[in-house]
Amino acid sequence: DVIKAALDREMSLLKVMGVNVIRQYNGVPPRWGKYIYEQYGIWTVLNHALGRYGTTINGVFTPQTDYSNPRVRQGLTNEVLALVDEFRGTPGMLMWLLGNENNYGLQWKSAATENLPSGERDAAKATYLYSLVGEVTRAIKAKDASRPVAFDNGEALSASVPFTK
Repeated sequence: DVIKAALDREMSLLKVMGVNVIRQYNGVPPRWGKYIYEQYGIWTVLNHALGRYGTTINGVFTPQTDYSNPRVRQGLTNEVLALVDEFRGTPGMLMWLLGNENNYGLQWKSAATENLPSGERDAAKATYLYSLVGEVTRAIKAKDASRPVAFDNGEALSASVPFTK
């Protein structure tokens, strides 16, 4: 009842403003996205941060995501695909959004990136991140080809790095 009341208050304001799409992070149950769409005609873009603020693998939280680590890559992929399974077929679900300016968080050390010349370190880290984005995008499309997938990059700082290896 509390959530419904809050949604009714907020979504009615958004509707009056002419808003037709909102971004929600994973953790919101599909029923609320459906409710927002059916009651207010507002679509949902569902966002998984893809390790932007750290990762929890096997119960251990790491504040800096190492996109070169195969266990981290598989764990993030599994999380996203579980979200796709959970929301597949949900009315009002517009598209998938991965990340939240993840390129600003490429500060980890590993995969021998610290041994690279300073100008190549960020490119190596970005290659791991963007290759994961490409892999996860293809995995999403294999499960849900009907919805677009986007990546939230911060500016174009490392956009020249390819999304595939």
